[in-house]
Amino acid sequence: MTRQQSFRQANAFAMLDGLWFGLYCCFGFLCVIKGMGSSTLGSLGTMVTLSVPVLGCFFARKFERQVREDALVGFGKAYLYGFLLYFYASLILAIFAFVYFNWFDHGVFAQNYIAALNSPEVREVLQQDSFNLMLGSATAQSGFGSVEELVRSITPVDMAAGLFNMNILIGLLLALPTAAFGYTRRRKLF
Repeated sequence: MTRQQSFRQANAFAMLDGLWFGLYCCFGFLCVIKGMGSSTLGSLGTMVTLSVPVLGCFFARKFERQVREDALVGFGKAYLYGFLLYFYASLILAIFAFVYFNWFDHGVFAQNYIAALNSPEVREVLQQDSFNLMLGSATAQSGFGSVEELVRSITPVDMAAGLFNMNILIGLLLALPTAAFGYTRRRKLF
């Protein structure tokens, strides 16, 4: 199998698996967002988020079993598949986040986030001199008068782009353990 065929094969499987993986991530994202007001949904969102690497490894093993007869899956091909899997899932999640924040949220996330910042526990931490100085310099450099003003100024495009960039970087790292689970292990004959 040539490199181009190997890439196309990994890309095709990652695209299809990335669709389902992305939908799973969208469910977790929605649970985290809606969980700011509900501890049950927040816990479910946390469990979904923590299970993402496990599910990635599951998809990598499934990929290896499906293409093993065509050619052995080396670590490089498994890493490529893992990265593409996380890439497509991140793309679907970013599109979902844009749609959600643009047409469905109506500023509820920003209000919940500001309410969390104004809670007594967080207020106590933010009143410390080091945090107060850091927060004051950050808001002054950005041109905003307060953190609330800064949070309210974030657009749906900013949220989606930030989420996509963060997930791409995390995907680069998570593709390593995913590849470790997804490559073909050679069996000893003796």
